[in-house]
Amino acid sequence: MAKSPRYQEVADDLRRRLASGEWPVGASLPGISELQEEYDVAGLNTIRQAQRLLADEGLLNPIQGRGTFVMALPAAPGDTAVLKQALEELQATLTQTQAALGRVLKHLD
Repeated sequence: MAKSPRYQEVADDLRRRLASGEWPVGASLPGISELQEEYDVAGLNTIRQAQRLLADEGLLNPIQGRGTFVMALPAAPGDTAVLKQALEELQATLTQTQAALGRVLKHLD
């Protein structure tokens, strides 16, 4: 079995640490160089890629020159409330998209 990329391993561990409450919402993560040393990685990009994954998940917010801040905590496995909320958001977006598409098509007729 292929080994996960190092940035994915770092992201998985950071996600685990967030879920454990090591850093609460609003807290600042340690700096990139500190995390680089902690995870024993040579390049800055490994930490940046890991943080980017978590930012894409809505968990972190990196602010240039200020740091990386915790925006949300990962959902516990099997947490149906999170899935329900995501489905509701998708449904609302789909409804809005369908309405916009209807308006566009109406103008094309």
